[in-house]
Amino acid sequence: MAPRSGDVAKLIHPVVVLGGGIAGAAAALRLTQGNAQPVWIAADRAETFKPGEHLSASAIPMLKTLGLDSVLQSEVHRHAHSTYSAWGSDTLIERNSIVQLEGPPTVLDRGAFEDALALQAVASGAQRIYRDIVNVRIIDGQWHLETTSDLIKAGFVFDATGRKAIIASKFSPRFQADKLCCQYALFQSEEFQTPRPVTLIQAEERGWWYMSVLADARVILNFYTDADLPRIDPTAFEQSARATHSISAYLEDYGYKSCGLPKRITTNSSWIAPTIGAGWAAIGDASAAFDPLSSHGMTTALWSAIKATDAFLMQDREKMESYAESVAKGVQDYLTEKNQVYCRESRWPRSPFWARRQTGSTKPA
Repeated sequence: MAPRSGDVAKLIHPVVVLGGGIAGAAAALRLTQGNAQPVWIAADRAETFKPGEHLSASAIPMLKTLGLDSVLQSEVHRHAHSTYSAWGSDTLIERNSIVQLEGPPTVLDRGAFEDALALQAVASGAQRIYRDIVNVRIIDGQWHLETTSDLIKAGFVFDATGRKAIIASKFSPRFQADKLCCQYALFQSEEFQTPRPVTLIQAEERGWWYMSVLADARVILNFYTDADLPRIDPTAFEQSARATHSISAYLEDYGYKSCGLPKRITTNSSWIAPTIGAGWAAIGDASAAFDPLSSHGMTTALWSAIKATDAFLMQDREKMESYAESVAKGVQDYLTEKNQVYCRESRWPRSPFWARRQTGSTKPA
């Protein structure tokens, strides 16, 4: 029987998971499947909508490993059969899933997806505590995790706290390859015609746009540029979208209008090295966070949670070191691929955003 909430502070728990995203939920679930009894500390999700919805088909084997492949059958998600991009020219190029051997990616309701993972983790025996961590200390080789209301002690901690990496960043340096950030907003149509379910990517002088139709027919529209470069005035976000070549046509054809002012999040490429240490391992974005153009983020979150927790469950130091080495190699492979993709766009050599990606620099031009 799992301990009651009031008993948590009185025990020394073998393993604690920090962070409420995909990596945290997957780690908590995988630990319970290995007969561990993890304490999972994660504040409740603050917003009803969470951006980052493009799940690669390469994630499906990992969902099957977790026994969660059925979650993609929910009607709140849709298969992304067609993706179009205007990258390197104004011409839209289609990438159809019929030519992708691994199958189509999925456009998720990200919040519903995370909630489904969390529910399964708790149902399997993970004890979730809905609090924030306010301080972390190590005393006599044990973690002392201070929450907003109590103290939790642990022998091992999985850090799934995103780019903040509240445990890992204390012991390993965090490296950053760029300053990418995202403004995003939801659009909705009052027309009764069914929109064509597509994903569009379009480069422009200041950065690039991403648009995708969700399963509920709303549209998510993102604009990416560097955090130190001028961003789009929030009140002019819809106007800027309608000045694009391809995305504007879609919005016009189906009568889409913005549901509100855009919000802003960090989406830079960054990583911790090494991703493991004495009594801890970083997973998900805490270990490595990738440019959304790569569509690697959620897949990496699932992979890292499974790989690292399996090593912990087997108490196998070599497998844990192998996990860290795989993360490091994956980062280097990603940086090479990222550079190649951005170098395909050469129309604006004087643009600070694109000039940095031709030279690999993140310094202001």
